[in-house]
Amino acid sequence: MDTRFEKIYSDERIGLLAALAEQFEVQVFLVGGCLRDVVMGRQVHDFDFALSGCEEALPVEFASRSGGRFFWLDRELRQARVVSARVGDPFTFDFAPIRGRGIHDDLALRDFTINALALPLIREGSCLLDPLHGVRDIAEGRVRACNSGVFNDDPLRLLRAIRFAATLAFVIEADTWQAMLTRPLLLEGVAGERIRDELFLLLGAPNVAASLEMLRSSGLLPLIIPDVAHNGEYLANLTGQITFAAEAGRMLEDCGRLFPADREKLAAHLEHPVEGGIPLLSLVKLAAFLSGQGARERIKSCADRVRLGTKARTELLALCDCATSFPALPEDSAGERVLFRFFRDRTPGGPELVILPLAACLISPDTAARLVSYYFRDYRSTDAKLLLSGDQVMDLLAIGPGRQLGMQLEILREAESSGQVSSVGEARDFLLKNQLTTVEQ
Repeated sequence: MDTRFEKIYSDERIGLLAALAEQFEVQVFLVGGCLRDVVMGRQVHDFDFALSGCEEALPVEFASRSGGRFFWLDRELRQARVVSARVGDPFTFDFAPIRGRGIHDDLALRDFTINALALPLIREGSCLLDPLHGVRDIAEGRVRACNSGVFNDDPLRLLRAIRFAATLAFVIEADTWQAMLTRPLLLEGVAGERIRDELFLLLGAPNVAASLEMLRSSGLLPLIIPDVAHNGEYLANLTGQITFAAEAGRMLEDCGRLFPADREKLAAHLEHPVEGGIPLLSLVKLAAFLSGQGARERIKSCADRVRLGTKARTELLALCDCATSFPALPEDSAGERVLFRFFRDRTPGGPELVILPLAACLISPDTAARLVSYYFRDYRSTDAKLLLSGDQVMDLLAIGPGRQLGMQLEILREAESSGQVSSVGEARDFLLKNQLTTVEQ
C-alpha cells in the first residue's frame, strides 16, 4: 500500500465510514481531487466519496456517529454533504452515487485524469485505482481530459481546465487544448453563477497573466465579458491589460514588504469575501484587467454575465477609478480630513484602493502606506461604532431621527477619523459647538 494513503486509512472518520460500508453492505470509494492533492503532498480539507447504494442512510448515520450535520446538496441526484458540528474540528465529506456500472465507469465519466482516482475504503490488498493514468499526469504536470465528450457533458469544464492549470502550475495537454479551441461557445449555456465561481478561483491563483492569456487564446473571454467582443480599442490593448493585472498581482503578493506595519491586517482584509465567497484579492485583479477607458461598460457587462451583486459592482468601479486617477493628499493637519473623505466617498472600498494606483505609478509607496495605516488606525467606516450613539446625539442636540441626525453622525464620524475628538466628552462638546456655529451662520 502506498504510504501516502496510510494517513487517510488511519483517520478515525475514514475508519467509521469503512465500518458503515460493511454494515450497509455497499462499496464506498474516496474519489477525485482530494486524492490528487494527497499524491501531490498538498493539504486535504474536503473529501468526496462515491457510494454503490444507501446514499442517504449511510451519510445520515455517519453524521450521527461523527458529530456532524447532514444535508442534501441535490436530493434528486442523491448528492449529500456532512460537515463538522464541532468547533475546531473542521471537515467536509461529500457523498454521491457511483455512476455507470461500477467505479471504473464512474472514473471514466469524470472531467480530467488527475481527478479520475479512487481509493476503496474497505482494503482488499489493493491500492489506488488509476485506470486513466492520472498519477502519471500529476507527476508530469498535465491537465488531460478523461474522454472526448467531457466539455459537451459540462461546458464549465472549459474554465475548470484553465483553473487547474493555473492553481496547480500544470499545462493543458495538446489534444485537450485543441478540443477546447473548438468549443468555446458551449460556455454560453452555463449559468452565470457557476462561471463566477470558477472565474474567481482562477483569479485567486498565482500567475494571473497566464490565466488571462489562456482565457483570451481559448476564445472564452468574450463569453465572460461580452463587451470585449465589440470593443476594438480594448482588444488592441489586451496585452497591456493583462500586464497591468499581473503587476497588480505582484503588488498584492508584495504587501508584506510594502506595508510591514499593517501586513497582517491587510492580508486578512484582502482575503475577506466581498460577497458570495468572492475574495477581495481576486476582485482587485479583475479590476486591473477591466480598468481604463470604458471600464464602466466592461464592469457592467462582466457583472451581468456572472451575476455580481451591488457591493462587488460598486467595489469594482471604485477600484477602476483609482487605477486611472488619484486625488492629491496634503501633508498638513487638514490631510486627515481628506483621508477620511477619500474612503468615505468610495465605500465599500478600503485599503485595497491603493493597490492599482501603486501598480500604475500614480502614487508612491509612502503615500500608499500612509493611506493603509490611516484606514486601520483611524478611519471610522459607516458601520463602525461611534463615541456617541444616534439616541445620544438626538438627546444632546434636541433633534429627531432623519436627515439632520444623519448629517450630525457623519460630522462626528469625520471628527473621530481625523483625530479631532477621542473621548465621549470631546464628542459632545464638538457636536454642540458645531451646531452652534451652524445656527450662527
